[in-house]
Amino acid sequence: MKKPCLAVSLLFFSSVGFAVNAQPHVHGQGELLVSQEGSMLHLQLVLPAADALGFEHEPETTEQLNNQNLLAERFTLNTNVIDVEGKCELVGVEHTLEAHEDHHKSDHEDTHEAHSGDHDEAHKNEHALHKEHDEHEGHDEHEEENHQNIEVEYQFHCDDAVSGITVTLFESMPSLSAIQAQWITERGQGLSELSAGQPTLRW
Repeated sequence: MKKPCLAVSLLFFSSVGFAVNAQPHVHGQGELLVSQEGSMLHLQLVLPAADALGFEHEPETTEQLNNQNLLAERFTLNTNVIDVEGKCELVGVEHTLEAHEDHHKSDHEDTHEAHSGDHDEAHKNEHALHKEHDEHEGHDEHEEENHQNIEVEYQFHCDDAVSGITVTLFESMPSLSAIQAQWITERGQGLSELSAGQPTLRW
C-alpha cells in the first residue's frame, strides 16, 4: 500500500522531535499523531490492515472489495472514526485505501478487456492470468510476512482551541485493542494509550 502525502504533518512532528517512523507492526495496535498549530488540527492515524479490513492483501473476493470500499468511504467522510471536541471543520482527508482501490479497478478492467478478444487470445490471456495469479499468491505471502498498515490523515480548521478527541472506531474493529497516541498543542505535548474502554484523548 502506498503512503499518502503527509509532508506537512511529518515535517511538523519531525521539528518537535516526535517519533514519526512507524513502530514495529503489531496486530491489534495502532498509532495516532495529533498536532494543533494555530487554527489547524492535524491527525495521522496508522492502523494494521488485519484489524481494519480483516486481511493484508489485495481484495480477492467481492466481499473483501466491498469491505475495503466501505472503509475507504468511511475514512473519507470521517464517519465513526474520530470526533473532535471543538468548533472544527474537516478540510482535508488522505488515506492509503484510495490508491489501493484504483489499482484493483484497473486490474478488473484489464481482465475484462482480455476476455473480450477472440478465443485464442483469450486462451493465451487465461494462461497469463493463471501465471499472474500464482505470482500474486507468492506476493501476498511476502506481503503478509511484511504486514500492511492503513494510514489516514485528517486536517481540521478550528475556530477555537481543541480540548480533546475521541477515537470512535474501536466498536467496529473489535480486534483493535489499543492505539498509542502522541500529541502536541500550544498547551504542551504528551503520550497516551487509547482503547475501547478509554477512547478519549485530552490535553
